[in-house]
Amino acid sequence: MIAESVSYGRRIDLTTLPAGDRRGSALRDGLRTAASELHDAARAVPRAVAVPIAIGLSAALATLLGLALRIGLLTLPGLGGGLIGAGDNGDAYRLFCTAGLTPDTPSRVSLWRGVVVTAFTTGAEPCTAAPSSAAVLLRLVVPGGPGTWSLTSYAWLLAGITALVIGIGSATLATVRPWRAAIVAIPLVGLLGVSWWSRFLVSLYAEPTALVATVAVLVGLLVVAGTRPEHRWQRLAALVLLGLGGLVGATAKPGFVPIGLVAAGCAALVVVRARSRRRMWRLAGPLVAVALVAGAAYPVEAAMVGQDRSYAAVNAHNLLFTAVMPEVGPDVVARAVGLPPAAAAHSGEGYYWAGGVGIPGWATAVGDRPEQARATARDLLLEHPGAFATMVGRGLTATLRPQLTYLPSAPRGTAPEHFEGRTIYPEAGPQTSLLLRWLDTIELGWLPLALVVLALGAAAATVVRRGDPLVVGLVRVAGAMALLGLGIVALAVAGDGYYELSKHVWLGSYLVLTAGVTDLVAAAAAITARYRRRA
Repeated sequence: MIAESVSYGRRIDLTTLPAGDRRGSALRDGLRTAASELHDAARAVPRAVAVPIAIGLSAALATLLGLALRIGLLTLPGLGGGLIGAGDNGDAYRLFCTAGLTPDTPSRVSLWRGVVVTAFTTGAEPCTAAPSSAAVLLRLVVPGGPGTWSLTSYAWLLAGITALVIGIGSATLATVRPWRAAIVAIPLVGLLGVSWWSRFLVSLYAEPTALVATVAVLVGLLVVAGTRPEHRWQRLAALVLLGLGGLVGATAKPGFVPIGLVAAGCAALVVVRARSRRRMWRLAGPLVAVALVAGAAYPVEAAMVGQDRSYAAVNAHNLLFTAVMPEVGPDVVARAVGLPPAAAAHSGEGYYWAGGVGIPGWATAVGDRPEQARATARDLLLEHPGAFATMVGRGLTATLRPQLTYLPSAPRGTAPEHFEGRTIYPEAGPQTSLLLRWLDTIELGWLPLALVVLALGAAAATVVRRGDPLVVGLVRVAGAMALLGLGIVALAVAGDGYYELSKHVWLGSYLVLTAGVTDLVAAAAAITARYRRRA
């Protein structure tokens, strides 16, 4: 029998062709057949399902690739540089010790090495620490037993979770209208535009876990903004993102509790309706809010107890000396806390500047009873609300400098390891006078406060005056992000004063930026909606 093939309308006798040509022709025929079958299978999938899946997968892959290139997990010719991260200032130990990790450096430590330590050895005895979602995620990628481990695997995990969240949000919104999936790109503006926030994915702080959780909360809110109460399954997906994001964020560390509070509050307000007469769907939002608060209650309380056990005196000192004394008055604060008048001369000194050594009366008034000292400091702030407003204002100004240049970005191997723990960085707040001079050099220091007030005011106005549903939803999302950013900043200054202010408000800076970007998108959507109505 003569084997034949059809090509360009001609019949070809394959037995007359050389063996290599026959194999090539058979391969081409196989590929055509496979492509035809794939095309037929794709046509069999309903467009309403195929389009959202394609959009979601594309968004997830683009996010993963973008983050990998931004922080150097991947390098391509002309795109992406070397690996960048955030060096350890001493806080990373609280996380990596829970997984039994030891820095693989000559000094066997990672704090203030002038580089980002990415190589660790495994198999050490894990330390006992308070519950933390960051520790849970870290243990997912740390193998058991002795060996070596690279921090890049943790970075890939965080980047993958972020990409998954973006993909889910895009696919969900695409089921309503495909073009609405584009608004899920709002969280990526800060992450892909600059490296100030994304480089923390290559670190062992709790900050990157909170950042990923914040992205999940934001995407959930954007899905709510782009849907209506009748879009039941879409809003249920949004509630899942809100609940999980809020839970992971609030339990990362006590400073990020506002993530859970704002997520719970927003979830409680989400309206879900069904075509049936059953009213149970209307309870979906409140139930998610209750579940979030209940799930986070114990880990948050345990984390706060652990924080006080290890850093009660440190936090009380920093709150009193770096912030309350300079803003309320050194003599007033010293007298209220029970310190002798001579202690007022140390106003503005952070704990790690002198550690309380040489401060008259510090050991008995602060060191032995830090909880009472901290309670007194907060009572003074209630009596002097202007002082607390000033503290929050300074924290908002610090959000304009999220670069945190005092934390190195180059990994070990590209730069030599060297100890720099004695270097004075004004933005780290060792002395309030140095910090205030640094803040004074920041141009447009009023801008974050203006953005927060504008976002909150616009969101409040939507309660009185309605408009295009998408525009109203985006404005409310911007308000929620501004409120969350304000909460992060307020808790930072109320917890540790001005000490290391720029790092403590780092996540707040991302939220303020995102609130501004969301308001800009809302304005563009409003202009487009008005144009459509006129047309």
